[in-house]
Amino acid sequence: MIGVIAAHQLRMLSRERIFLAILAALLLMTVLAGFIGWSSHNTIVRVYEESSAMLASEGQPAPPNPFDLKPRLSLLSNMTIYIPLIGALLAIVVGHLAIVTDRAAGSTRLIFSRPILRSTYLWGKLTGIAGALVAILAASYVLSVISLTIVNGSAPTADELGRLALFYALSLAYMVLFALVGMATALVVHGRSLALLVALGIWMAVTFMVPQFTSGLRPTASLNPIVDPVSTSQQFFRVTSNLRPFSISEQYRDASASILQTAPDRAAFDGMRQLLPISALLVALGLLTAVLVNRQDLSERGAND
Repeated sequence: MIGVIAAHQLRMLSRERIFLAILAALLLMTVLAGFIGWSSHNTIVRVYEESSAMLASEGQPAPPNPFDLKPRLSLLSNMTIYIPLIGALLAIVVGHLAIVTDRAAGSTRLIFSRPILRSTYLWGKLTGIAGALVAILAASYVLSVISLTIVNGSAPTADELGRLALFYALSLAYMVLFALVGMATALVVHGRSLALLVALGIWMAVTFMVPQFTSGLRPTASLNPIVDPVSTSQQFFRVTSNLRPFSISEQYRDASASILQTAPDRAAFDGMRQLLPISALLVALGLLTAVLVNRQDLSERGAND
C-alpha cells in the first residue's frame, strides 16, 4: 500500500501546474548557474590572455591563470542560493499539495475506508514526496555535470562527481525538511491559501530573519555562500551568534560551501557539526507530522477556502 499511495502522489503532482512551474524554474536556474559560470569563465580568460600579452610585450612574466587556482566546482556556487530559494519553495508546495489535495477531494475518507494504518498512509506520502524530489535533484545533477564539462572543457573527476553528489544529497535533506513544513502546516491550518501562507512565513523566517538575528546578515547577504558573519563587530551579535548553530539555512550554506569548495579559506567539511541541526529538525518535523496525521479528522469534507 505504501507503493500505491506513493504512485498516486506522483501522478497527482504531475497534474499540478504550480508544481510544474516551480520545477521548471529550478531546472532553469540550474542551467542558468552553468551559463553564468561559462560566461564568467570566458570573460576572465579573455582578460587574462590580453593582460598576459601586454605583460609579455613589456618583458614581464604573466601571472598564473586564475582558473588554475580556483576549484572547478566553484562554477556552481549559485546553486547554494537557488536551493534555499526555489528548491525550498518547491518542497513546500509538494508537501502542501500532498495533504490539501486529498483532503479537498475527500480522498482520505475513501482511502481509510480500507484497512490501512495511518502510518502506512504517511510513509506512502513521504515516499512519493521523496521520489519526486530525488528525480528533480537527479535532473539538476545531470545538468550540473553537463555544465561543468562544457565550461571546464573536460568531464568532472571522480572526486568532483562525489562532492557534487554529496551536495545534492544534502540539498535533498534540506528540501525534505521544508516538504514536512508544508505537510504540517496543511494539517494544522484549515484553508489551502492560509496553510500555504503560513508555510511561506516559516520559510522566510528560516531563510532571512534567523540569519539576520544570529549573524547580523542582511537579507541579501544571508544568501551569499562566501560572506562572513559580522557577529564580532557589535555586542548584540556577539551574544546572538551563540545561536548560529541552530540557524538551519546558515548551516546548509556553510556545509554546501565546504562540499563544493566555493570558499577556499573555509575549514574542511564538518559533517557532524553542520548536519546535526538539519537532521534533528528533520526528525522533529517527521514526528510532528506523524502525530498530526494520527489526529487528522477523516470525517471532514475538505479544506476549501
